[in-house]
This record gives sequence, C-alpha cells and structure tokens, in this order.
Amino acid sequence: METIELPGTISVRDPEPVIAHMGSYRAWADQYGVPFEATIDRARLTVADHIARHGDFQVTSLAGILVCRR
Repeated sequence: METIELPGTISVRDPEPVIAHMGSYRAWADQYGVPFEATIDRARLTVADHIARHGDFQVTSLAGILVCRR
C-alpha cells in the first residue's frame, strides 16, 4: 500500500466561507446542546478580527490517496 499525501492551505479574506463550513455542524451541535448561534456569531467576529489584523485567515489541511494493490 502507498499513501500519496495531498497537503493544502485554504486562505480566505472574508469570514463567510469559514462560517458556512461551521454551519454544516448544526445537527451535531443540536444533539449536544451547544449554543450554536452564539458560537457562530463569536466565530464570525474572531475570524473577521484575524483577517483585519493579518489580511487573511488560513486553514491547513491534509488529505490523501491510498494506492492499494492485490
């Protein structure tokens, strides 16, 4: 088996893509009583502040492909 790593960096200059991604966790948050709207509002402010200070907000990722042979 071989693993091909696919590292990446996502850079945004607006908080809305981050908030849209976080929105996909609503069902999970509801199951555990997380105050979802308050969390989203706080995240939006935090990311917007970071962008204002640094010019962008970056998220690193690491995906990969498994190459398997018999």
